[in-house]
Amino acid sequence: MIVFWLSPLRLPFGSGYVEMTSLVIPWLTLPPLQQLFSLFDKEGATLRLVGGSVRDGLLGLPVSDIDLAVDQAPEWVMRLLKKNHIKAIPTGIDHGTVTAVIDKRPYQITTLRVDVQTFGRRAHVAFTDDWVQDALRRDFTMNAIYSDKNGQLFDPVGGIEDLKNNRVRFIGSPAQRIKEDYLRILRFFRFSARFGHEPYDQEGLKACKLYASHLPHLARERVTDEFLKLLQLPSPLYSLDAMNETGVLSYILHPGTWDELKALVKLEQACTYLPATFVRLAAFHPALQEIKARLRLSKKQESFLGFLIKNHGLVTNESFKHQSYRWGKEEVFDLALLQTARRVSVGELSLETGARFLTALHNHFDSWSIPPFPLTGDDVLSLGIKEGNKIGSLLREVETWWIAQDLAPDRNACLAQLEALL
Repeated sequence: MIVFWLSPLRLPFGSGYVEMTSLVIPWLTLPPLQQLFSLFDKEGATLRLVGGSVRDGLLGLPVSDIDLAVDQAPEWVMRLLKKNHIKAIPTGIDHGTVTAVIDKRPYQITTLRVDVQTFGRRAHVAFTDDWVQDALRRDFTMNAIYSDKNGQLFDPVGGIEDLKNNRVRFIGSPAQRIKEDYLRILRFFRFSARFGHEPYDQEGLKACKLYASHLPHLARERVTDEFLKLLQLPSPLYSLDAMNETGVLSYILHPGTWDELKALVKLEQACTYLPATFVRLAAFHPALQEIKARLRLSKKQESFLGFLIKNHGLVTNESFKHQSYRWGKEEVFDLALLQTARRVSVGELSLETGARFLTALHNHFDSWSIPPFPLTGDDVLSLGIKEGNKIGSLLREVETWWIAQDLAPDRNACLAQLEALL
């Protein structure tokens, strides 16, 4: 739903028409942002917000990155910022991007451009002062809405109308946009999961299916980043189904079924949990080696996935404490979530029963902290045991006993158990 909306005013632009309306959101009045607008205004340059900050602002969503477009060359932008004592970083100056840093916050400013020749993320570009041409080289209509300092919107490709209708649509020819960067196939499905509703844009869907075979040639880091962003959306199932039907999914990570993931998403929604990205990945595909072969994960991420996928004992109210001591409290909560989703998916538990179990588990243990084991090697040494393997062996025996007692015995009880072993 569009939150801030005024009746559009049609204004002439070049040989055609563009849609104009107003954006009224609090972050637009940020002093550093208005400082940049004023600075460029004084020099006769036109500076506008573009992309996610405008799109998300129209939807009333939180805004993180702030990107701007300007009708001046990047070298001119660098000189202007430095002259006014604003930190300027030539982030991607060959492609027109300069980053202004004010109060430790970055603002990316990119010169209007046209892509002369594209190579995935890289492109030979030519700079321009034509706002329509700049819009035409972007991916989706909802990402090509511009805003000036007053919230006046410039919408040359119909992005506002698509946003109102929850329609994710490529700008111009979907095939051409995709051939410029094949990662746009995955972006199409991610944006559809976040902003779209059925039916899909059919031209876009057909183009994604046609060019899906190019996905394996992309850097695995880029594919991984895009796929994980899709998985962490509130409900990725809408797009995963379409990716499977078009054959796109088989080039990323293709399980036989994702019943566990479907159950997991429903459990998260029933318990009002935030999406657990790597729990979802473990539910989506149970084979760690194939995940490692297809996606580029960090060692820490691989280790956590391995922990989730491994066949552990069932997490229960009775076992939670000693499992948390072994593996970590948050890790065991995630394991319980995955195990419950698995049991729901095969009909062992109903969704309601699974949600009640998880809610009770969190309520009971949320404020509980894992206690440290009360003894150290010095305690064994003080009883006259010489240094060596026996010290570790005795400590492990007492620790095993302590865990079996629900981590409850205090130091004196543990010392008594140690003396009993001797």
